[in-house]
Amino acid sequence: MKDEPIEFTQTYDLYLKGEYSKAYDLITSVCDHYLALRGRAYEIRFNLAAMMGQLDLAETIFEQALDLGYFYNEFVLRKDEDIKVLHGRPRYESLVERSFRVLAGEQHKAKPELKLLEPNLVSASKLPLLIGLHGNNSHAEGFSDYWGFLTNHGWLVALPQSAEVSGKGLYVWNDFERIERDIPAHYESLKTGYQIDEQKTILAGFSKGGHAAIHLALKRFFPVSGFLALAPYIGDVNTWLPLLNSSDHRNLRGYFVLGGKDDHCTPGAVKLKEELTKVGVKCEMEVIPEMAHDIPSHFDEVLQRAVSFILKE
Repeated sequence: MKDEPIEFTQTYDLYLKGEYSKAYDLITSVCDHYLALRGRAYEIRFNLAAMMGQLDLAETIFEQALDLGYFYNEFVLRKDEDIKVLHGRPRYESLVERSFRVLAGEQHKAKPELKLLEPNLVSASKLPLLIGLHGNNSHAEGFSDYWGFLTNHGWLVALPQSAEVSGKGLYVWNDFERIERDIPAHYESLKTGYQIDEQKTILAGFSKGGHAAIHLALKRFFPVSGFLALAPYIGDVNTWLPLLNSSDHRNLRGYFVLGGKDDHCTPGAVKLKEELTKVGVKCEMEVIPEMAHDIPSHFDEVLQRAVSFILKE
């Protein structure tokens, strides 16, 4: 995200260049400076140590992270190609099982949460509503600084936090049965406390949260005017076709905000926009040429354009 410390970005750039030792030294020098990102920093460190062939060091860093209370999920520990060299080593496998035990315990305790940003000025009897879904391996608080333009213009902003745990204080939107249960439940709870304007309700999300926002908008669990997809992770567009062809979507509108350098997510989002257009969803797409997988620095301006398009203003 745009507020990520510069050292993390520089570490990733060094990683892409194959300069693993320099990347390791840099992230190690700051790993305890940013407490909110320390778990991520330790993960990067043991990944880089493994890539340098220093397998004992990688295991030691992993163990230190666990001792500090951090833990990691299957994607990090089993599916990441960078550390497959560690698979099968007795010490590593023992640490993996320890991490999974902690994860299971935290998952058992996790519940869906909802952070509310109330309007600074109420100018209508019914409140326009934006429901915003954080990206994977994040949380609602980390997605809360982007919506001042809306709250300053009378909007209620609701930021659900997934109950699917991926790490210490981190959550993901991978379980769509859970998503289809929890987000409509949040909407119903909002209706008990606020007069919601059903003609001015938008689903928004970043990355996998963007995927979930589009999915929910198409499923029509509750009235929405459209969706705002920020660098959405789409995956194989063919898996969307049954949903696209399942009902009439012609009253729905969608706005995509994509990074010109986001090679992982932008191509899939462009393909999905094309398929949405075929079934009658009116879409607009804004590509920020120099942006990678991120939210634009001039987001207030982008948000204003997106809302105007979705609400046909």
